[in-house]
Amino acid sequence: MEAELYKSALVDAIIPSDTVTDVSEILQAGAEAQNESSQLLVIEERDLLFFDERLRTLAVIRLPHCDEAVLESFLSQLSFKIDVWAIEESPGNEQNTPNAAPPRDLVYSAESIQKNEPIVLASETANRGQTLTLVWEIEILLNRPRFRVPQPAIILIPSATVTAPQRDEIDKNDDLKPFQPLEANALEPMRFLPGLRDSPPYLAASRLERVLPMTTTHRHRVHLQHVPSRRHRAVPATMSRIRYQKVNAYTTTPATVALLDVDIIPFVRVAATIEHVDLSLKNGSTETLMPGFLPMQARSGDCITFLYRLHQKLGPNRTPGFGLVNPNIDVLSIGIRLAIQLSEKCHPFLVMNWTTNVDFTPVLNPSFGPPSQSIQRPNRPTSLPVHPDSGGAASVAAVSTSLQPAVEFDSRSGVSISFTAPDIPVRVGEPFAWKVLVVNNSAKMAKIAIIPLPRIQRQATQTQMLAKRHAPKSSTASFHPSERRHTKEGEDIDIAQAIVDENVVYAMHHSYPVPPETDLLALTAELRIGPLAPDQCHESEIQMVAFEVGTLRADAMRVVDLIREVEEGAAATGVLADIRDLPDIVVVKATSERD
Repeated sequence: MEAELYKSALVDAIIPSDTVTDVSEILQAGAEAQNESSQLLVIEERDLLFFDERLRTLAVIRLPHCDEAVLESFLSQLSFKIDVWAIEESPGNEQNTPNAAPPRDLVYSAESIQKNEPIVLASETANRGQTLTLVWEIEILLNRPRFRVPQPAIILIPSATVTAPQRDEIDKNDDLKPFQPLEANALEPMRFLPGLRDSPPYLAASRLERVLPMTTTHRHRVHLQHVPSRRHRAVPATMSRIRYQKVNAYTTTPATVALLDVDIIPFVRVAATIEHVDLSLKNGSTETLMPGFLPMQARSGDCITFLYRLHQKLGPNRTPGFGLVNPNIDVLSIGIRLAIQLSEKCHPFLVMNWTTNVDFTPVLNPSFGPPSQSIQRPNRPTSLPVHPDSGGAASVAAVSTSLQPAVEFDSRSGVSISFTAPDIPVRVGEPFAWKVLVVNNSAKMAKIAIIPLPRIQRQATQTQMLAKRHAPKSSTASFHPSERRHTKEGEDIDIAQAIVDENVVYAMHHSYPVPPETDLLALTAELRIGPLAPDQCHESEIQMVAFEVGTLRADAMRVVDLIREVEEGAAATGVLADIRDLPDIVVVKATSERD
């Protein structure tokens, strides 16, 4: 009976497409349908899976009809597990290397499935007769594979073994029977005593009789057959990355701004909901800069950035994180919960957890940027006026007909750039910001860099070039043997001739022209934007400061196409573009200067 039971048993693993309905209702609907496929249950399976998903899976075993006692004995001897493998499903690799096995990686293994109580279904068909179907509902964590492939696929391989019990487990309380050969250890039954389990006694049977001891028999195991595994396409539902930005402002504790980018998959139409995002430091603290935004709805192709402020914990007893010697390095734990809706009844749930290192090492040049609080004087003016005789009230009406505060520029690559200036006059010595809006209207990925050029250095005039070219060069004095200073005592001494050449002095003074005084300075040296997907936009700022009262204009804003620069080189046509149609800047005196 047991041999026939093991021989006819089949094992399968099914991923139902319905993740909302209760498993009993799914099984009832599948029992009423006709099974024409190779799987054991008539349940619609999912074709597309997502990495980092909590996958709802059904582990199934079909047996011939048997009594309840036989079924309980079968479950007590059963060992059931499911291995989840990630493989490469690329037709190009199969054609190139037909005999080579595709790369595969074990991403998850669900063991000891038989410990939970299964759902038993009894059915009868004309082909198989009466059968029993055992169903376990389990959850599989679909981890990401350790290799990168263009077309990954997931296969579930169930494995079920039935192990026969040993003789000593059946008759461990019985006495020794006559004419029964001893085992290798004559005191083997004593190992079941409570006090001798840790150190069981041993007495060789060869010392008691001349008969050779009975060889130890291995436990007999039977492997149940499983149906052919089916392949499921798998893609990452989201790609996440973390970026850091040092805070140059003066603070009592070192702080860093973390930017967590979450990109929703663009080539599969899904409706996602970001339910929870958590960042935590091992030795420090985190502070969200975007409270109240979760849960957040997102669609395919969206790129969402979450801002967090990371504070380093200072103290003499602070232990360095992650076993590192540098105390400025800490461990950052990141967790994201994401819900996706593929259909009305298919709602996959994703959980992403990983750790990374964050460096709180201060910048090498702390004086760069805004000055710290310790070196500021209370009566020190913000800046000095360049022209003290100029009037305090700037002519605002003179620029009322200009194109400010917004100027838009469309590049040849399909990227639209808008510069928006403040609608109120700025003050001398006080930083102000221009809003920069970049929209990618092309069908390709865009990545640009904007370099502010408030004042472009003019080339030298023709007179200065001629003065440098024809200026006499310095020369050393030449001595003649007859040109010596005669002394009354001692030998003669060689004395250099005095060089007095007005041309040399004039050329030296005019070869280094003094640059003009700066009236407009850019605090943002370079602004990098991208990569931007098609139909995406990005907004940023350019910081500048003015040192002269009046109406000023920036010379240009240089735009560099970083993608074309890498592909074609920096000297290619269309890589650089200067925007000269920019908003006007109305500058008035500062408050301290008016007083």
